[in-house]
Amino acid sequence: MPKIVVGVIFGGRSVEHEVSLLSAKSIIRNINPEKYTVFPIFIEKDGTWRKASVDAWLEDRDLEIFTNSFLSPSLNPAKPVFYEIGTKRVEGEHRVDVVFPVLHGTYGEDGTVQGLFELMGIPFVGASVLGSSIGMDKIIMKTIFRESGLPVVRFIGFYNHEWRSRKDTIMEQILDEIGVPCFVKASNLGSSVSVTKVKSEDRLKEAVDFACDFSHRIIIEKAVQNPREIEVSVLGNDNPIASVPGEIVPHREFYDYVAKYVEDGTTLIVPAKLEEEANKRLGEYAIRAFQSVDCAGMGRVDFLMEKGTGEIYVSEINTIPGFTQISMYPKLWEASGIRYPELVSKLVDLAIEKHEMKKGLRTDQNS
Repeated sequence: MPKIVVGVIFGGRSVEHEVSLLSAKSIIRNINPEKYTVFPIFIEKDGTWRKASVDAWLEDRDLEIFTNSFLSPSLNPAKPVFYEIGTKRVEGEHRVDVVFPVLHGTYGEDGTVQGLFELMGIPFVGASVLGSSIGMDKIIMKTIFRESGLPVVRFIGFYNHEWRSRKDTIMEQILDEIGVPCFVKASNLGSSVSVTKVKSEDRLKEAVDFACDFSHRIIIEKAVQNPREIEVSVLGNDNPIASVPGEIVPHREFYDYVAKYVEDGTTLIVPAKLEEEANKRLGEYAIRAFQSVDCAGMGRVDFLMEKGTGEIYVSEINTIPGFTQISMYPKLWEASGIRYPELVSKLVDLAIEKHEMKKGLRTDQNS
């Protein structure tokens, strides 16, 4: 049988651009070459689409970017076509069977590129437009979690322009409803970008101003006392399954961007050392969280567990989780019996399965 052509799309315009490169490198180096042909597509920070070299990463060299751009899409009912654009003419065309977006954060994990794939009529790995957009906005996500009966910490959200026009009123609301310590975050970013832990009232305004530099929506969350940070990976479409839980023990006060990507010292415990009852609840909550936001294919659900009481809170879901060799999503599945190359294959299969299901839906009420 001919190989499946997988378009791995990475980079992007978000502040998580560099993290995306690390994830894509791991996927490309671990995808089964006997089953798949990889077509790598690099999106620069300015939004330009370019072809990249697979060989560079396979040979452990720096990423090689070809000078010719790729424009997307050509709306084709059979397969989408990515056109290689030279200085004067189209140099060639490349057809792909399925897309694996490895675009963390805005303009990739938030439903924007998923909408493009939907228009192209191409299978793609991961959540739908709806699931992606919900999973990217912490205010909407936590509201849905709460309405679905999942335990979440107290939180409030507001717009950037509201903060600029009535800081004192919002400050009073934060201190009255949330208090300190609390976490201040941009509502629509991942990888702990923009996150500040606020321990005293005099640092609150500064933290919100900082978050406003990154997003037009801000969320304030009550800090859990002495938390354990637990993560569970979810895999599937209609009948998702949960991995064993893993625990993150950061060497800094919390698992911020520096602890994740800059400094060494954070410990990952896989599987987490938990009682069986806690393992069961975490798995159940992870699947419920995954389904409540219309997620598909993959998702990593993050939890906070209070050490003193064992109380569990659902923190968030990541619809395109980190995919490096040391990222929790693949590590948790490894501990659950699914190795990295097999995991990639399963995700591609799930993308095709989801696409075939959608193709079977009626588009004409009279047919």
